[in-house]
Amino acid sequence: MHTEHYAISHGLTSVPQQDNFPMHSHDVYEIYMFIEGDVTCIVENKIYQVNPYDVIIIRKHELHQVYHNRQIPYRRISFHVSPSFFKTNRCQEYETHFLKASTASGNKIPSNIVKSSGLYDAFIRFEKYSNDFSCGHDTPVLTAVLIEILYLLNQITDYSYSDFSNSIVSAIISYLNAHFSDEINLDMLEEQFFVSKYYLCRIFRKFTGLSIQEYIRLKRLNKAKELLSTGSSISDASSFAGFHDYSAFYRAYKKEFGCSPKEGR
Repeated sequence: MHTEHYAISHGLTSVPQQDNFPMHSHDVYEIYMFIEGDVTCIVENKIYQVNPYDVIIIRKHELHQVYHNRQIPYRRISFHVSPSFFKTNRCQEYETHFLKASTASGNKIPSNIVKSSGLYDAFIRFEKYSNDFSCGHDTPVLTAVLIEILYLLNQITDYSYSDFSNSIVSAIISYLNAHFSDEINLDMLEEQFFVSKYYLCRIFRKFTGLSIQEYIRLKRLNKAKELLSTGSSISDASSFAGFHDYSAFYRAYKKEFGCSPKEGR
């Protein structure tokens, strides 16, 4: 279900194909509750093993992915909330907390807190009501329950930072996030991590579905898109993000986002 200010995705995927769950980011906030399956969630440099009814909070422009450890039935409920929702419904304070909470301490809310806080019940109500109003139009009852979910999130401070803080993939992503605008090659990474570059490539692609160079390009494109949305010029955004050839930047941006950088502004 999609409306002007939010969307909800839910349901069962019988045999999830990893190619359908690539690493990506978006311009909205995501509130994701895992229900069934065997997955690992990657959010930037943080890697989470999720259990049923854990909730993952994802901020704007954070690269993230659901990695399926096994091809078994997969179920989740996921909200995408536009920044415009907070302003339209005069609840900007919930957006402020939304940003601060996940930035300070992580992205995962464990299932015991999800249930004891009332967040689980609110998720299920919203799912039910969205089925009742499947036409795609916003309704007062859906808006009210979504505001309740944001209110409950506002009360929670116990976020998990990462379940695999010492993993090699997490370490590589942390390094790439800090240096994505620099010139990076596999020999440099091999020297940095004291691990064969062939092993680095294999393990990185296994967990993210991307090569290291594809991840760097995606990180640069998302940074450029973020800068454009805040008013930067196209040349400044592309240069700051690490692109030194405007033609290459233009082609990559249009391929990734389906529009030119000028249209993206």
